[in-house]
Amino acid sequence: MERLSFAPEAARTLPEELLQDVTVAPLTEPMARGWPAQAAVFRIAPGGRIARHPASVPQLLAVLEGSGWVSGSDGVEEAIAPGEAVFWEAGEEHETRSNVRLTALILEAERLRPF
Repeated sequence: MERLSFAPEAARTLPEELLQDVTVAPLTEPMARGWPAQAAVFRIAPGGRIARHPASVPQLLAVLEGSGWVSGSDGVEEAIAPGEAVFWEAGEEHETRSNVRLTALILEAERLRPF
């Protein structure tokens, strides 16, 4: 067994323009290194966002704490809260933001499908 931490202290800020006031605590090796899937906990600070961009592969965002807003290809924002998740297909433009704070588990994989 290997224990992993996704506590705030384990998170880091990535040098990406898409991530505004967002920290990331990776749980797996990234797909960029050849792995078939990746998972990380994202923390969006009040007023922060993951800017609009196309999903490179199917992506699932599950809210653990806080609340925020998500949008898909139509750009229409929908509220999201703990216990809820959204799924975006590969290539689908999407965005996530929070006025208060949001912590989410994000999973990405070529063969990812919602249940």
